[in-house]
Amino acid sequence: MKKILFFIAAVMTLSAGAHKTVHEVNHKFYLSVTKVNYNAEQQALQLVTRAFIDDIELAIKTRYGVALRLDTDEEQTSLANEFFQRYIERMMRFSADGFSYSPNFAGYTYEGDQIVLLIEFDGVTLDEDSVIGFQNRLLTGLFDEQQNLMHFYFFGAKKSKVLSKDDPAFNWALGSR
Repeated sequence: MKKILFFIAAVMTLSAGAHKTVHEVNHKFYLSVTKVNYNAEQQALQLVTRAFIDDIELAIKTRYGVALRLDTDEEQTSLANEFFQRYIERMMRFSADGFSYSPNFAGYTYEGDQIVLLIEFDGVTLDEDSVIGFQNRLLTGLFDEQQNLMHFYFFGAKKSKVLSKDDPAFNWALGSR
């Protein structure tokens, strides 16, 4: 009886590691790229974030225990939307002139082995003298090497900053271009 139980346990252990999604690829670098635009007319900070699909899937599975199976026939869009909103709320922060804003997940699409996340911070009113702060901790809890490259576009000015586990935040006094 012990031999049978051992055999069943061994088969289950081996088969558990055998399943890989289409996107489970080992890559040599861990990078997300986010473009941040301020839309004064809509009073919104609009973000487009690109990351590797397998990294985002692993982040959701590790934090929430949910396998999203992104970009496969088994994908459940409403479930993905729910967990992307939860994850982004925990990992991204924006403040301006002493006010904090919450992110709203607006949708996603795919480009090759990357997922493109659309995120907005609504009700944001800025002027050229505003002081902003941004925190991006996407994937930094999973990968020590994770870097989140941020490109900020405000009032015709651009600044870029690489954020990481050890340096997850960025502040900018817009008047000091």
